[in-house]
Amino acid sequence: MKTTFYFYANPFQSKSTEAARALAESIQKRGGRVLTEDWLSAQGVGKACPLPDAPEDTRAIIAFGGDGTLLMAAPEAVRKRIPLVGVHTGTVGFLMQGDADKPQELADALFASTYDLAAYPLLNILYDGKSYMAVNDLALTRGEHPGVIEVTALVDGEAAFCAHGDGVIVSTPLGATAYGLSAGGPIVRHDAPCLLLTPLCARELLLRPVILPLSAKITLLAHGRDRRRLQLAIDGQTLLPVTHEAQVEISAAKETLDMIRLRPTRFFATLRRKQAVWNDYEIQE
Repeated sequence: MKTTFYFYANPFQSKSTEAARALAESIQKRGGRVLTEDWLSAQGVGKACPLPDAPEDTRAIIAFGGDGTLLMAAPEAVRKRIPLVGVHTGTVGFLMQGDADKPQELADALFASTYDLAAYPLLNILYDGKSYMAVNDLALTRGEHPGVIEVTALVDGEAAFCAHGDGVIVSTPLGATAYGLSAGGPIVRHDAPCLLLTPLCARELLLRPVILPLSAKITLLAHGRDRRRLQLAIDGQTLLPVTHEAQVEISAAKETLDMIRLRPTRFFATLRRKQAVWNDYEIQE
């Protein structure tokens, strides 16, 4: 039986298509099979198959693009217990491991299984009777409305703080270097077993981010004004309108995200490299 790989790519980046085509050729030369989305298959890459229909014996899901592309593929990777790896063709790509310019090297590693698997915690989110999953973070914010909102954060039933500002972010260790970092949250190594609670632009000057154990149960109580609607953003991908009296329950999920690590992780070297990219954007005049 042929070893199967699933490709998930950013359709708005031509480099993603090129990288997927090159890796597909390397995999197929080794006798492997490539499944992918309809649009990418129409470009001559692999065989069309919706991601939810990918067989559970798939060796890996390979995401081509940036961190956002990887985050979009993550829920199905978790549901099917298929390892996930990212090939960097975007701008920052903190979570991406594969080199788009070295398809043969990546194909060799995938076939020989010369890589490590790292299991990362996820957020389980309960709101309005429905359950959601987050890889990076959840942000309860004022959304499109101006003005201050009030969010009370409870940890294991105890009031941790009440923030008056733009909202609150709850992050996993993977999400520590995403939205939470921009909001003034701490830098946390991705293998640290913790959750992060970060207020957004709070007017309480001494209110600071909180690091919690994975066992913590977090409740966010939002108090809007004038019955305006707030917003719940999950990994920056799923946006939910919420009422001014929303209650959101967050905890570490039972499932984990299994990610392929092609080389030993040098977290701080990667962080410095990404910061150099972040600090070097051209100013548009």
